[in-house]
Amino acid sequence: MVTAASVSDSEAGEQLLGQIAAGHPTITKAWVATGYKTQAIEHGATLGIDVDAVPRNTQIKGFSVVPRRWVVE
Repeated sequence: MVTAASVSDSEAGEQLLGQIAAGHPTITKAWVATGYKTQAIEHGATLGIDVDAVPRNTQIKGFSVVPRRWVVE
């Protein structure tokens, strides 16, 4: 999903979770970046999707791969 830069992470997260729930009603778990805080997590709960925010490792400076960010099962 691509959004305008003016769309907040939480708003985009809600839209994406809504699309996922509508198209794939058996999905029950999603992992997201910590930018998708409470609003998207609560919205996922209303859709029956358990959303967990996965923090990055603060001891690594610069880019690092973070397992489970935006994985949907």
